[in-house]
Amino acid sequence: MKKIIAFLLATVLCVLAFAACGGSESDSGSQNDTLNKARDFLRAKYKDISVTASDFDLVNTVTIGTVQYDVEWTVEVKSGSPEGVKAVPGDEVATIDVDEKALTDIEYTLKGTVKDKDGNTAVLTLECKVPEFKMLSWDDYKAKSDGEAVAVKGVVTAVIAKSKGNTSNCLYIQGDNCGFYVYGLATDPAADDGVEVGMTVSVSGVKSTYNGTLEITNGTVEILDATKKEVTPVDFTELYANASALDDKALTEKQSMLVTVKGVEITGEDAGSGYYKFKLGDKESYIRISSSVCPLSKDEQASFKTAHAEHFGWIGDATGVLCIFNGNFYLSPVAADGFVYNSLPAKDDGEMCAFELGSISILQEYFADAEVAVPTKGKSYEQVSIEWSSDNDAIRFEDGKMIITLPDEDANVKVIAKAVCGEAESAVEFGVHLSAHELTEAEILERAFALASGESLNGTFTLTGEITAIVTKYSEQYGNITVNIQVADKEIQCFRLKGEGAETLKVGDKITVTGILKNFSGTIEFDRDCTFVFEGAAPSDPSGPEVSADVQAILDAAFALESGAAMSVPVTLTGEVTAIVTPYNAQYENVTVNMAVGGKTIQCFRIKGDDATTVGKGDVITVTGIIKNYNGTIEFDAGSTFVTVSKGEAEKLPETEEEILAAAFALEEGTALSGTYTLTGVVTEIVTEFNESFGNVSVNIEVAGKTIQCYRLTASSADDVKVGDTITVTGALKNYKGTVEFDAGCTFTKN
Repeated sequence: MKKIIAFLLATVLCVLAFAACGGSESDSGSQNDTLNKARDFLRAKYKDISVTASDFDLVNTVTIGTVQYDVEWTVEVKSGSPEGVKAVPGDEVATIDVDEKALTDIEYTLKGTVKDKDGNTAVLTLECKVPEFKMLSWDDYKAKSDGEAVAVKGVVTAVIAKSKGNTSNCLYIQGDNCGFYVYGLATDPAADDGVEVGMTVSVSGVKSTYNGTLEITNGTVEILDATKKEVTPVDFTELYANASALDDKALTEKQSMLVTVKGVEITGEDAGSGYYKFKLGDKESYIRISSSVCPLSKDEQASFKTAHAEHFGWIGDATGVLCIFNGNFYLSPVAADGFVYNSLPAKDDGEMCAFELGSISILQEYFADAEVAVPTKGKSYEQVSIEWSSDNDAIRFEDGKMIITLPDEDANVKVIAKAVCGEAESAVEFGVHLSAHELTEAEILERAFALASGESLNGTFTLTGEITAIVTKYSEQYGNITVNIQVADKEIQCFRLKGEGAETLKVGDKITVTGILKNFSGTIEFDRDCTFVFEGAAPSDPSGPEVSADVQAILDAAFALESGAAMSVPVTLTGEVTAIVTPYNAQYENVTVNMAVGGKTIQCFRIKGDDATTVGKGDVITVTGIIKNYNGTIEFDAGSTFVTVSKGEAEKLPETEEEILAAAFALEEGTALSGTYTLTGVVTEIVTEFNESFGNVSVNIEVAGKTIQCYRLTASSADDVKVGDTITVTGALKNYKGTVEFDAGCTFTKN
């Protein structure tokens, strides 16, 4: 039997569960209340174990107050193979070893016996089942409920691996007229499992649905045939052309399958969102280059983007894995040639002139002198020449540049671009406003925060502010970093900021940033490739205070751990809290944070302490526990403890709806806002139907033009919530895999 890496706490066990199963307890000896509490703790922790499709671990000890109890786990097989389930004792955990490929269902009783030092016991029993191993068809897989065990096979069409720079380990595989998406593998499919595109594999795991996308999670991979086969994409051209809309079920139901749409027009791009667009008929979609889970290498991504930008207006073929976002069709690339560019459409001279003029845009307002490149020939039809002129000497043209010199008084200038091809010519006129003075800081902020989503201010601007958050850490490959800065009373994101010393930037540094200001999905930001200089001298010690040799030795050992490995003894480290990953959980009395120690970031997973309810960014804390490498993240493991050394400045929490939305949508992936928040919105989608066992439902709501997911929303009327309802939701806000959501346990009332 192949053992998968199992999580030590209830998280994975809950994921593996299908529904709460029946349990009973028996007592013997003269038990005290704490012995019963230990038994009840196990019951609460493991109450959701029912169907167990793969190996899992159970705790060997339970601590209630200051008293520790040992737990002995045993298995009694009631039907099916007697060797199909075994309890394997261990030093820290007991492993329930399961036959993932059972020929028939195996029903068994899982028994946990809690013992005190006097020999008294309390027993917990759970009735469980190992499901019969079956390779599922697409229809059978689709019919499974979330949380049920599944097994599928197919040919690998894409490998997404951490060893290739992604944030998760995933696979796309092609079955018989279907496709499957495997998300969040514990092992690296490329580096650990040796999986390559074209191989035939089987995957066993658990069905899950995320924002409409069907996934196989908690999976294990087995190579069935290492011979590489070429998968021919399924031709979706007719389906796409005949679909009523991008969310037409006929178009979207075969998600995760490798498909091609032929004869599309290359229409444009939104590089900031990774959307590379195409159109067929009246429907425009895109191939998406994800920043976190993309099968293409960085070089392949660069080649893909360059080719797309050079072929606007061309007719070609779009190929990729069929994906769903908000119910709509789009493609993920599996190779750099996701677009095959066939030809430019035939046009006469006049049509070529009109096409090239239609692709030209210039900024329409300037507040500083500038030199801007303008095209002098067609981008797609190079036989088209483009001539430029203006009606004011404040704007003149030389050698393919528009040169702007601000006048003494405000002026509105007419700029004309004339396209000439053969005997045909046509022109387009632009109005450009020139300001006689540069905007003040207050004027820049006022204009920037008045932008609608997707809009940008004309020209480049410079602002000085203090860094309040490192949103995305420095990338050595691209030489950039994303930070938030505080300017007056406004917070602005600096996206992919570049400059000397970018790798040293930290919270508290004061910098001057220059670039284009835009509103990206509600976040006011300096756009990519903005630049900075330190305000005053660069900090002499950007990595924070020096650490002792002992602390450095711990850091070196921690960051040398291989994935899945852990230190053998507890250690203690002191650092500054840089992010709240999961807010304080009142039920389990813990919190998850990131802290910086000696220039390194360590996650402190579900740590406990007297200040767990109030810990915030900027606090200096001392943490004690076991450090491990969990899927590439170096962290103090669950159960570690901490004490607060000093409190940072009180974090200013967002209060208004506008502030809450801005803060939530500025969160780094995998982090959360401190505290709990309340927002009112309209339900736009039922993401996961009401679950009677757990009394919750997952929905999307729209708040002031923003979509927020409400994950496992609970209330007495949760079974009655529907699209169109206005509800008020309260809970913790986090960024989960790029989705801004109220976390599990959020509550709501209907308005």
